[in-house]
Amino acid sequence: MLRVLCFLLAFLSLVFATRKILKVPISVRRSFNGSEVFLERSAAKGGETLQLLLQTHNNMEYYGTIAMGSPTQNFTVIFDTGSSNTWIPSVNCPMSNSACQNHRKYNSSRSSSYIPDGRNFTLRYGSGKVVGYLSKDTMHIAGAELPYFTFGESLFLQHFPFGSVKFDGLVGLGLGVLSWSNTTPFVELLCAQRLVEKCVFSVYLRRHPREIIFGGFDESKFEGKLHYVPVSQWHTWSLQIAKTSVATQQIGGKSNAILDTGTSLVLVPQQTYHNLLNTLSAKLQNGYFVVACKSGSLPNINILIGEMVFPLTSSDYLMEVLLDRKPVCVLAIAPINRGFWVLGDIFLRRYYTVFDATEKRIGLAKAK
Repeated sequence: MLRVLCFLLAFLSLVFATRKILKVPISVRRSFNGSEVFLERSAAKGGETLQLLLQTHNNMEYYGTIAMGSPTQNFTVIFDTGSSNTWIPSVNCPMSNSACQNHRKYNSSRSSSYIPDGRNFTLRYGSGKVVGYLSKDTMHIAGAELPYFTFGESLFLQHFPFGSVKFDGLVGLGLGVLSWSNTTPFVELLCAQRLVEKCVFSVYLRRHPREIIFGGFDESKFEGKLHYVPVSQWHTWSLQIAKTSVATQQIGGKSNAILDTGTSLVLVPQQTYHNLLNTLSAKLQNGYFVVACKSGSLPNINILIGEMVFPLTSSDYLMEVLLDRKPVCVLAIAPINRGFWVLGDIFLRRYYTVFDATEKRIGLAKAK
C-alpha cells in the first residue's frame, strides 16, 4: 500500500530531521550476495515451500531480492501485501530522472526470455507516482521460476520519496482484483503453476533471520497456535477489529484493518488517533505530539480481533527520535482520513502472520 507509505514519508521526514528513519524510504545502496537471499526449496509440513530472507534498515524497511530475465538481473524489492502489481526500474528511464537512475535497472535487450506487452501504466501514490509500460519475462525467486510474468518497467519515479529508498521496486502480494487488467499477479501465478503445495504465505519480521515463506509457515517462529479470522473485504488482505482500548478506556470501535507489509507504521482513523493522544496524555512540542520515553510507563494498546486481544506495548508503538537535537518519543502510529486501519510493520513485527489465499483467511500469533 505504497500510497500510504508515501504519506508516511512526508510525515516522518519532518519528524526525523536529524536522522532519516523512514520505512519506505532511506537511501544508501548495498550490494547483495545471492546466497544471502535465496534459500533452497524445502519440504515443510503440508508440502513444498519457498523461503525468502529479508533485509531491513532500522526495522523500518523490509526488502528481499528477486531476479528477472535470462540471464538473471537482480533487484531488491518490497513485498507488499497492500497491492497486487509488480514493477522495477527500466534501463530506458531518462537520465534526468535521478530517482530511477539511483537504482538497478532492468534491461530487456539482455534477456532472451523477454516478451513485450506494450501497455502503459501509471500508479499514483500519496506523494508522487510511478509511470512506465508493461513487459513479460521470467521471474526468479527463492530458487523458483515464473515464466511469462507480467510486470511494470518504470520510466519515471517521483524523486520524493523514491529517490532515497533502498529497494529498487515492488512485488505485490495482494489479491488479484487489485492487479492490472488481463494480468495474473504474483501470488496467484505462484499457486497456479503449483510451485508451492498450499496457496498461503507467512511473514516473520521480529528478529533475524526475517523471512517470507511461500506455501506454508514455520511453527518455531511463533508462540502457541495461530488465531485465524476471515478476510473482511474480499479484495484485500483485511480483517475486522471489534474494538480498541488503552487500559480500560475504549478509543475505537468496529473497523476494518488492512494488513500491509508495505507500510511502516500503524495508521488509524482520525477520531481514534485523537482519542489515543488524549488517553496517553501526549503533549504538543514544536508541532509534534510527544510522550514520555520511560520504558513501561505507558499502557498497552489492546486491539480486539476475532475475540482475541492483540496488544501493542509501548516498546512497539513508541519511536525515539531527535527533535531540535534532543531525544523525544513519538508514536509509531499516525492518523489517516479514512474509516479503516492499516496494520503495518509495527504490528507485523509483534505478530507472525499467515495469509491464506485458498481459505480467504488470516492467521495471527505472537512472534518469538
